[in-house]
Amino acid sequence: MSTPPQISDLEASHNAYDVFLFTLEALASTPEKQCELMGDFNTAWELRDDALGGRYLVGTGFFTQQQETAVLELLAAVDPIPVNELPSGSGRTANLAAMRAPVWEPVRVQAQTLLAILAPLTAANRAFLGNAL
Repeated sequence: MSTPPQISDLEASHNAYDVFLFTLEALASTPEKQCELMGDFNTAWELRDDALGGRYLVGTGFFTQQQETAVLELLAAVDPIPVNELPSGSGRTANLAAMRAPVWEPVRVQAQTLLAILAPLTAANRAFLGNAL
């Protein structure tokens, strides 16, 4: 049995950022689109949990200082969202109700702003991953 090929730390960071970027784009979307992107299953919990995974990129040198500060601000806004108190489960009705909760509105705006701040990194990420395939 052969050992699977190892990826570099840089490639691992780009892959992790790509996952974070998907979550960030979902957070910036409408409640309907958020539910669709998350498969109408525990959307609030999944988005919060996935967003908080962005903390693993913080302190790695992957972000500029401005980008890292903006990421930390988003994480601070997402962390206290009481997802266990919001409707959950499977299906559009419960998940849409959860994502329409007023607590998400400032997060949507913040995610849209963060996407703009991260645009240069996103372009470099897409180029890197496009070349890595």
